[in-house]
Amino acid sequence: MTLIAGMLSRNDRPLTDAGCASLRQAISRHPADEVRAFRDRLSYFAKVDVEAFDEPGFYRDASGALSLLAGEPLLGTEDSSSSSKRIGGRLRDLTAIHEQCLKSNWNVLREAGGTFCVVHYQPRRGSLTLMADKLGIRPLYFWVDKDLIVFASTLRILEEFSLVPKKMDLRAVTEVVAFGAPLADRTPYAGISLLKAAEIMQVTSEGTSRSCYWRWDEIEVANDPEPARLAIVHDCFQAAVSRRNRNDQATVAYLSGGLDSRCTVAALRERGTRVRTFNFAKPGTQDYAFGNQFAAKIASEHASMPREEVGNTADFSSLMAIALGRSNHGQWPAERPRLVWSGEGGSVLLGHVHLSESQVASMRAGNIDQAIEDYMQREQIDLPVKLFRPQILEHVRDVIRQGVKEELDQLHADDAGRNLYLFLLHNDQRRKLMSHFENIDLHRLEFQLPFFDAGFLASVLATPLDRCLGHKFYVKWLSCFPPAVKTVPWQAYPGHEPCPLPVEDELGYQWDEKFQARERMAQRRTLLARASKLLSAPDFPHEILSKRNLRLAAWAHLTGWRDYEYAIGAAQTYYEYWKNCNGKLAWPSVI
Repeated sequence: MTLIAGMLSRNDRPLTDAGCASLRQAISRHPADEVRAFRDRLSYFAKVDVEAFDEPGFYRDASGALSLLAGEPLLGTEDSSSSSKRIGGRLRDLTAIHEQCLKSNWNVLREAGGTFCVVHYQPRRGSLTLMADKLGIRPLYFWVDKDLIVFASTLRILEEFSLVPKKMDLRAVTEVVAFGAPLADRTPYAGISLLKAAEIMQVTSEGTSRSCYWRWDEIEVANDPEPARLAIVHDCFQAAVSRRNRNDQATVAYLSGGLDSRCTVAALRERGTRVRTFNFAKPGTQDYAFGNQFAAKIASEHASMPREEVGNTADFSSLMAIALGRSNHGQWPAERPRLVWSGEGGSVLLGHVHLSESQVASMRAGNIDQAIEDYMQREQIDLPVKLFRPQILEHVRDVIRQGVKEELDQLHADDAGRNLYLFLLHNDQRRKLMSHFENIDLHRLEFQLPFFDAGFLASVLATPLDRCLGHKFYVKWLSCFPPAVKTVPWQAYPGHEPCPLPVEDELGYQWDEKFQARERMAQRRTLLARASKLLSAPDFPHEILSKRNLRLAAWAHLTGWRDYEYAIGAAQTYYEYWKNCNGKLAWPSVI
């Protein structure tokens, strides 16, 4: 199953036909999708399946209790050397979860290694249970009041559903501007929440409860010698690839010029899987050249399909869907063509991007505020304070630091330096794929994400932190793969372990200032058009933003006097949610 949504009456009042029809209408934007639904007097559940997996994510027992699944739990461990196909694996996993839910036993979820969300309903008890995977990668949103709970696996479904009131959460939208996504369980809408990592929410007519079945800060650090740790982490990665691939003989994967997709493709090829790889980088860049060179070295069936629009943020899910549609399945048709392998997560989870030795030292010394400040400066996280109306600035000036502090206060790893890594795990990483899942009804692809495998991540967390900083452990880890992995250069992060192979000077480097300046120049016309449209909007958010200062920023950006891309983008973000909520605003309560 791909998309799930539903609602439950909590006051013994029957649901209306109009409400059920509205939710059914919102679940998918694809005209060919068949919406399957279950309904009784007090509940309504709808699902859409793009048939990426070979089994449905729906189970209903003789008593009428039902469970809905999006994603793939991957319960237990499997012999990575086994070539036998897991018959009934996904449905078997859902059935096992369903049976344990009937007993209110959540231990089965501790065995899960995949990315998924589950909804479980027991009509005899009138109870609804929502469950997230250990990382909360597969989103599940919900809105609840004393009369009704509504849930959905995409935020847009709740945005479109009329029974859910929309009020812009000023704190959450400010976090979107600063970090790219809200922190904790917040969404841009007050009252609409997102399940946290490994969270279980139970709803009955009597009340609601939220609990957690897994904590990443409880993983103990191992004392193995480094060669042993490298082998263990590599074995766990290979097992993560094997349990997802089953015995597929051919599959599809991204292949950029970085290490994450490279290791994923190498692991697939090492087990004999034929791989069709795609590179979407711009010609003349390291990303383009290294990806193509490695494809030739690893003998994948490769295609380079550069983005046509320079300077635009790429929607790689849609690009892959278009590429697959144009390529007519290639020489090696995949058994499950809607499943695509991605190296998403590797740079942070294994490479420890965004962490520095100084941040770790501050965390270990108990100087949390200094660690936060160092992190904010290093990542250039800030707010365009001159855009805000004075009364708004008073409320948002400190919320982004406060949000990071609140998240860190909930983490208790034995090594305090690890808590900043876990902050990124719980906030930065799990939000990176939100856009992919939000538009899955349109691009219709599911991702295979071995770097997010729970067993693999546990092996990384058991590795001493200092070994991992700056891609040091990652680069040594490459020696566990076939030699081809280290014979082609890769694009390295600035300040991290460099690539030891020679790199052609003329190739564009993603983080080079000249390269980024060209990118910003390419975006200028589009950005100024957005600013002009916003300034002329009849519903401009005067209560939040200063139109005068935004106009000055747009003028300065146009003339090239100052780069105000960030400020203009921030104004657009506030405006979009302001418009969605018809100007209704919820003020931060933490300051």
